[in-house]
Amino acid sequence: MPSRSLFGRDRAEIASLLESLGAKPYHRDQVFRWLYARGVSEPSAWTDLPKPLRERIAAAAPVELPRIDSRAEAADGTIKYRMALPAGGTIETVYMVQRGRVTLCLSSQVGCALDCDFCLTAKMGFVRHLDPGEIAGQVVRVRADRKLEAPFNVVFMGMGEPLHNYDHVLAAFRLLTDPDGFALSRRRVTISTSGLAPAIERLAEEPARPRLAVSLNATTDAVRDRIMPVNRKYPIARLIEACRRFAKATGERFTFEYVLLAGVNDTEADVTRLRSILRSTPAKLNLIPFNPVPGWLPYTSPPRERIVAIRDRLLGWDLPVSIRWSRGVEARAACGQLALLPDAPKEARP
Repeated sequence: MPSRSLFGRDRAEIASLLESLGAKPYHRDQVFRWLYARGVSEPSAWTDLPKPLRERIAAAAPVELPRIDSRAEAADGTIKYRMALPAGGTIETVYMVQRGRVTLCLSSQVGCALDCDFCLTAKMGFVRHLDPGEIAGQVVRVRADRKLEAPFNVVFMGMGEPLHNYDHVLAAFRLLTDPDGFALSRRRVTISTSGLAPAIERLAEEPARPRLAVSLNATTDAVRDRIMPVNRKYPIARLIEACRRFAKATGERFTFEYVLLAGVNDTEADVTRLRSILRSTPAKLNLIPFNPVPGWLPYTSPPRERIVAIRDRLLGWDLPVSIRWSRGVEARAACGQLALLPDAPKEARP
């Protein structure tokens, strides 16, 4: 059932509601700015609107936002927020700071349907999609909690597959980048996908779009089929074709993400195949050490020296590659660690 909340609606939806309440056309932009630019969720505080109109708005469509239930902070300053959703369910959102740059990692679903074998969120299964207000509402809550004023970055790398929830994620993206809304540059927003090829091609046709990051994580279909079941529907060749179409249509470089799993995708043959993939695509590569969750996921990260050696080998071929070292591990806030699951029982731990 669609949410009654006013928060998350675009200009047209706000205008339609306000018209039904007898408001003037110019009230639309006032409400839009209060909700998204100023982050004021209580209509009674919208002082440039007539009081009777504010009361009618509050009765017809209350402003509902996620609620912060708990925080877990890691030694590096990363904070994982657990948030309760107005329509039911719980998600996790991550605040990160590195070299003065703030990034918010947003969830787009409760759980995930794609069942990647190295990702803890997959162990939850798929519960439901988030609506645009539940997505953008995470930004409101963290922005207020951390008193953020300077520009920040947003990555859709939290719980869920963003392109599986395409319409709601793009609606939230438009709110985040609207000059009268959150006013983020579109280049500060990144969507990470496990490889839904048709959705990547659809994204390329959008008049404005976020940056694209694609989780590759294997160089053969045999391995990728095993660790990422989406590959059985969209194998590597089909995925790379979609990525090339995206780059050609947009004129923009994208990013391949590669979670390193010891003994699975870190062989010399994998490094050679990565060279071929990168030479044939306008992409840069992020190497990501696997973040362990004892008792839940049966993988380990290669040693640090092996990760550095892989990077240096690729750099030696003049390829664009970097390492994204983990942040927030102690708070179980790192890549692949978000899930509403308890610690594994001791007897289940290796």
